Amino acid sequence: MEDVAGYRVLRFAGHGDRARLLLGFDEGRTVVLKLAGVDDPAVVVEIEALSRAAGDHVVAVHDVASDDRESVLVLERLPGGTLTELLERRDALEAGEAVTILAPLVLTLDRLHGAGVAHGGLSSSAICFRDDGAPVLTGFGRAELFAPGAPEVVRETIAGVLADRDALRAVSALVLGRVAGERAAAARRLAAQLPDASPDALGAALFGLAMPAPIRFDADDIDPGATRVGETREAVEREPEASVALPPWLLALLPDHLRSRATELLARLHAVWSGWQPSRRRLVLGMTAAGLTVLVAVALVPTGTIQPASAPPAPSPAAGSESPAPTLPEDPVEAAVVLLAARDRCLRELSALCLDEVVQPGSAAYDDDVALIRAIQDGGEYPAGTITAGDPVLVERLGDSALLDLPAGSEPASMLVLRTTNGWRIRGYLQNQIPEAPAVSTGDAGQMPS
Repeated sequence: MEDVAGYRVLRFAGHGDRARLLLGFDEGRTVVLKLAGVDDPAVVVEIEALSRAAGDHVVAVHDVASDDRESVLVLERLPGGTLTELLERRDALEAGEAVTILAPLVLTLDRLHGAGVAHGGLSSSAICFRDDGAPVLTGFGRAELFAPGAPEVVRETIAGVLADRDALRAVSALVLGRVAGERAAAARRLAAQLPDASPDALGAALFGLAMPAPIRFDADDIDPGATRVGETREAVEREPEASVALPPWLLALLPDHLRSRATELLARLHAVWSGWQPSRRRLVLGMTAAGLTVLVAVALVPTGTIQPASAPPAPSPAAGSESPAPTLPEDPVEAAVVLLAARDRCLRELSALCLDEVVQPGSAAYDDDVALIRAIQDGGEYPAGTITAGDPVLVERLGDSALLDLPAGSEPASMLVLRTTNGWRIRGYLQNQIPEAPAVSTGDAGQMPS
């Protein structure tokens, strides 16, 4: 398939009534390419809407291009998938997870309306997740524009604004209806109040429901009625202490006077953590094993009504596993052979420290491999044979990055490597096959076509 807007097309990612999505790659970055007819008036509205809405929790636009046939929006890729997909995998959510999903959306939708933008297509399929778990609005193909800065008395008369608020209530009811555990009854009461709740009231009520907690993206593997976060029992042994940190996007949601209580609350959370049984601590650690950023916030209601969420420690290297850094050739294919062998050694030694010399820290590949190490440490099996023996094949080299096809039968099918100041590093694992006859889909690229 030919390049689009300067990006090498990896595969088809989905389509809707007026647009189709492709997964593209260039200079170490994977993006979503949204293609629509150049004469489609909705494209102009969508571009303006995304420009006004630009900011936290709205899909980022990297570039816009067009020719005599098509317009192309180059959008950020959202690897966490959609809320629809999350709810298909998860029968039950923690109350804190519901807050993490819904609270930013309430604030973001209000910000959009203040900028003169009505989303027009808000649903669980239009809500995607970044790799740090932050929810993001996508699917602005049906957006409507109106005068920015309109006061509330005017917004209440705009059909698009009212439709957005109704859609937000529907999504909120869907998410709150999945809450299990001690705060399930409170979540149901809040869901029952949604028809009469203003955006401000909904936002305040959400923070009164629970403290934000990291979202677990893997499928349910526990009984929703089992012991959940927040209950305590006598501890019989000690486990490593969890380090905690608030990502900036979540910290910004908290009032100033509550941020100052962080030290006090962290001490209280540590006390609760120390009181849990080891089996329960392992359950909480497993829930965040996908390498998400740890989310810890302060309580907004009296102690005892908010369920604390605990964070996992970073995986520590196995004893005696400090292997020397591999010597890497200048050629990316030769370097990839060395890196894959070193990666295999790191996985067998269960050493995240070892991965620092093989996989680019902070990349999707690093998160995947650390999560794999954690899964093995929790009792999982080593996934032998995921990458078939043999030499990779160079597909394309762009400056300091190179895309390589792995030997036939490998999973993943291809790999992205990046040359850093310390030599080549693995940056991402890709599935780059393009289907011959694409089916209608919202796509796994994390976007919703319109």
